[in-house]
Amino acid sequence: MERRNVSSYAILRRYVLREFLLSLLVAFLFFFFIFFVNQLLLFAQRILLKNVDIWAVMKLVGLSVPQILLYTIPFSTLSAASMVIGDLSERNEILALRASGISLRRMFEPIAVMALVLALCTFLVADILLPYSNQQFRTIYAQLLRDLPTIELESYSVNQIGDIILVTGEVQDDSIGSLVLFDTASNSDNQVISATGGKVTLMDIESFLYKLELDNPVVLGTDGTSVDGFTLADANSMTYYLDFSNQVSRFTDVTPSQLSSRDLLDAIESRKTDLDRDTQIRLAKLRNVQLKLADTLRTVSVQDMDVQNDTVQKIISIQQELVQLENQKSINFYLQYYRAELHKKIVLSISCFILVFITFPLSYLRLKHGRLFGFGLSLVVASAYWFLLFFAQTKILDVTINPGFLIWIPNLVIGTLSALLLLRSRHV
Repeated sequence: MERRNVSSYAILRRYVLREFLLSLLVAFLFFFFIFFVNQLLLFAQRILLKNVDIWAVMKLVGLSVPQILLYTIPFSTLSAASMVIGDLSERNEILALRASGISLRRMFEPIAVMALVLALCTFLVADILLPYSNQQFRTIYAQLLRDLPTIELESYSVNQIGDIILVTGEVQDDSIGSLVLFDTASNSDNQVISATGGKVTLMDIESFLYKLELDNPVVLGTDGTSVDGFTLADANSMTYYLDFSNQVSRFTDVTPSQLSSRDLLDAIESRKTDLDRDTQIRLAKLRNVQLKLADTLRTVSVQDMDVQNDTVQKIISIQQELVQLENQKSINFYLQYYRAELHKKIVLSISCFILVFITFPLSYLRLKHGRLFGFGLSLVVASAYWFLLFFAQTKILDVTINPGFLIWIPNLVIGTLSALLLLRSRHV
């Protein structure tokens, strides 16, 4: 008898697992398509319209996939669980299981196990694949910028290159249409150059230095020491040098979200040292102001009335400075940022497991169009989860303690709500 029950449970698990995997595939393709098309449109705007080698574009698109997977996997897991349970409820299969005396836990087990597997996959994507892909992305993009500097220049727009502001007409390949160049490198003397066109060519491959050959330039120079001082000149051609190293650094600098957990832990320890130093400096300033206030108060009793009035104003000023120092928060931006990103890697991974629990109460409902209802529910929950996570990220600089508890709020809210709904459904 026991062997037959075990066999029946194995059949049930295989059946639920098969339905879950099919729904997971559909949900994954749906979410992946949405995020992928959005990414592709960004590439189309910045790269495809620049006549860049299609193979390089495909590699860049492929390297952006791990960032898409980071959100696609958890939301797909949620949708798959919702659709499976909603479909089984619509066809009364869950009712049949309960009538047969089979615990619904047997049906939930394969979904929960798969959610754990997908949680592990999400963490591997966030901790290994994402840092590697971003490193490769930056390398390829830097090479594209080296070969085609105008990739960072938008047509009919304002572009900033270091201390230079460039207002361009049509940008095509290495040519720029009518342009206006503002050189703000000097605080006193500035230049404004207008030209009917220009051509960008590579000068130094190591330093990303380019030559801008201008057609029919008109140069207006201003003198910072005199209001009326200026110079005006024109020519048939002019050569100007552009330093694109700042543009390259935007893609070679690694952001906290692109670091592995080990690198984040090392960065956190380094930033803790900076925070401790800043805290000691603030406390030293606070002690100095307190001593200054005490010395000033001691002089009040021995001075005449006129001097005391001046002293009172000085005391008020010192007290205001003292209150400001006492209320000042010792917050290190990057320390909070690194801590939040470290917890975010774990939170997004665990969300694969947490989110599926909110679908389990569906098994106690009689649903029509159960699969569609489940998918709609998953979209609502995914949107709410995304909003909570985004809101938590905006508040990490409002606290002086570890902001990890803010990043965990979406999981805690969804997990608590799931437990309450499940307990209530079981007693209905």
